[in-house]
Amino acid sequence: MGITGPARTSAPLAILAIGAVVLGAAAAGYLVTTFLFAFSGGQNRMVVVVNLGGLIVVGLDFLVAGSTWILRSPADAIKWTAIAAGAGWAAALIAEWVLSFWLGAR
Repeated sequence: MGITGPARTSAPLAILAIGAVVLGAAAAGYLVTTFLFAFSGGQNRMVVVVNLGGLIVVGLDFLVAGSTWILRSPADAIKWTAIAAGAGWAAALIAEWVLSFWLGAR
């Protein structure tokens, strides 16, 4: 007889995939925002903002992963974590850009 239903994602593989998505996006997003806002133009005041923004995005990514895992499935948690990582870093980029002008960028 045939197999019925969708294939399940193993928990250790899903955890590794979520970790890779969050940490990969964090590395890329942190490098971009640090270069754009903390180093360019001598914006030393933006270092704290960039660090805090990175922590907030990573924390929200793991929150999305955990809540989606509980409510849906590990496969959905991977998908929604990737979406949240991209959207979170885009929002951080925009917020840090606005704050850089507010803190005195020229």
